[in-house]
Amino acid sequence: MDDSMKLSAEARLRRLLRVFAETGGDGPRTRAFDNLPADSRAHLLEYAALTADELPVIAYFGSPVHWVLITTDRIVMGRQAGLLSMPWADLENATTDTAHVHAAFASGAGGKLSLSRLRLQRRDAEDMEFEVEAGPAFFGLWNVLKTIASLRKE
Repeated sequence: MDDSMKLSAEARLRRLLRVFAETGGDGPRTRAFDNLPADSRAHLLEYAALTADELPVIAYFGSPVHWVLITTDRIVMGRQAGLLSMPWADLENATTDTAHVHAAFASGAGGKLSLSRLRLQRRDAEDMEFEVEAGPAFFGLWNVLKTIASLRKE
């Protein structure tokens, strides 16, 4: 069992929600799970198939086939090609593509607030990239993912 799992699910939930609120907070489609519309929460719970001791924390809900759910144990993604699930222990780091950053700053339309693409660097597998909503919620989500990677290493 990795060190991040020494914290209770409730403690992990509180810590991640605090990081999210302090570094970005809710956006139109990226929110603390409990702040999502009821139909979005129901869809995520149905498709993510949480375990008995796993709690939903934060989600981006772009559409029924394009979403990301961070739980107290995993990062789950709904994509056109199907469901992807990654345990916290596999997350090495969360970054954004350098070309994406340069394009965001070159566009002049919002600069860093127009960033919307995150890359999850996995320990023993290919990186995973996904698109989420731009703006402050993007940075909250990114910081939550970086926190998960650092918790795993503590």
